[in-house]
Amino acid sequence: MTIWTPDLASRSGPRYRAIADSIAEAVSQGVLAPGEKLPPQRDLAWRLEVTVGTVSRGYMLAEQRGLVSGEIGRGTFVKSPDSSRSAPLLPPASSDVLDLSVNISIGLANADALARTLAEMAAEPNVESFLRYMPAAGHPEHRVAAAHWMARVGLEYAPERIVLSHGAQQALATCLDVLAAPGDIVLTEALSFPLLIDPARMRSIELSGVALDNEGMIPEALDEAAAKSGAKLVVVVPTVQNPTASVMGEDRRRAVAEIARRRDLVIVEDDVYGYLLPGRSPPIAAFAPERTVYLTSASKCLAPGLRVGWLVAPEHLVSRFADAVYGASVAQPALTHEVVRRWIEDGTADAMVEQLGHEAAARQKLASEHLAGFTLRGSPSSLHVMVELPRPWRRDEFVGAALDRGIRVASLSAFALDPESAPEAVRITLSAVSDRATLEGALISLRELAEAGPRAGRGVI
Repeated sequence: MTIWTPDLASRSGPRYRAIADSIAEAVSQGVLAPGEKLPPQRDLAWRLEVTVGTVSRGYMLAEQRGLVSGEIGRGTFVKSPDSSRSAPLLPPASSDVLDLSVNISIGLANADALARTLAEMAAEPNVESFLRYMPAAGHPEHRVAAAHWMARVGLEYAPERIVLSHGAQQALATCLDVLAAPGDIVLTEALSFPLLIDPARMRSIELSGVALDNEGMIPEALDEAAAKSGAKLVVVVPTVQNPTASVMGEDRRRAVAEIARRRDLVIVEDDVYGYLLPGRSPPIAAFAPERTVYLTSASKCLAPGLRVGWLVAPEHLVSRFADAVYGASVAQPALTHEVVRRWIEDGTADAMVEQLGHEAAARQKLASEHLAGFTLRGSPSSLHVMVELPRPWRRDEFVGAALDRGIRVASLSAFALDPESAPEAVRITLSAVSDRATLEGALISLRELAEAGPRAGRGVI
């Protein structure tokens, strides 16, 4: 085992990415040789004065880049150059680590639907048109389909106000580019999505956390934060918040809209999970349409790999968003947007969402049964659950011990604007495995680990 310790002082950006970049540099320079074992995560965390979760994310990113390989019970080893170059883009189904840390939708019968739709498209005389660039805001028929989809949750938008994006992540990053500038303060939940936290830091935008309760962002806390900070932008996830899975009721949505109007805040409403919940309250955008940028995607409710997203802005901002998206990616992929358009128009998307909702509810029931006695946060059709750990467990320690058992879960350190104040809890994705039996076995193992305590659960990372 090497005593290698990276120098992070000269690297900007998130610490976990700096660790992965340092590994890449050390491998390319021969400082880390093929087959060499990296320091245990706890040891490196102590030397770098960061959390174990930060090191774990850094090692995970390096593994995704094909630089290293983790072996349960043995540690993390540098891969040979040949194996790095030939590493598959997707992890093999037989991987010895069960990853319950990433929120993805369950495939179900989507492959059959995709094969049918692609065959139909291939047989049409205009198939070559799907290889051409689209207009900046997207093809009109794709924007019409998006308007039909949003009507599902009670939003009636003119298609001309909709801008196509390469998934909700690009739409969210575009919101930061259009609505904020370096040095600005942006309000969001105190526990927030890492793919908002990292882009904000890269743009030198300061995120300020607003307190949460079981219903999400607290209106009074938002009012106080807006008055104190002078912020003009708030990013909020009112339906199945990530990671807490909280869902705002209608009264709270109206309260957030009213505070935004009184404090002259622009709202960015991230509604990627909202289409899974039948009977949910209308989006915040329905109560403050003049100041809300609404974004959603097909990733969580249909298929993540299609990378189809939509953004709706107040009329005076539509052209700015279209230009910003075009500037970032030149044009959206007509092929994937056309697949989703057809699924929306022929009812396939509705059937997929209904099926996924039933499956998610069944998996939430499994979590409630096998994690009974622990404090859980989840909604009936959400794809993840937040689990508060019993004392004396610490969140990052539990993540490391779970990894020893071959199960990867997400520490709330990764979601906290102030990691030191993060709850001692983890987020478990219920949709990351294809079958319920595998999920059930993982939940039983995690319950046993939580009940055994840190001493019994401690192992080599």
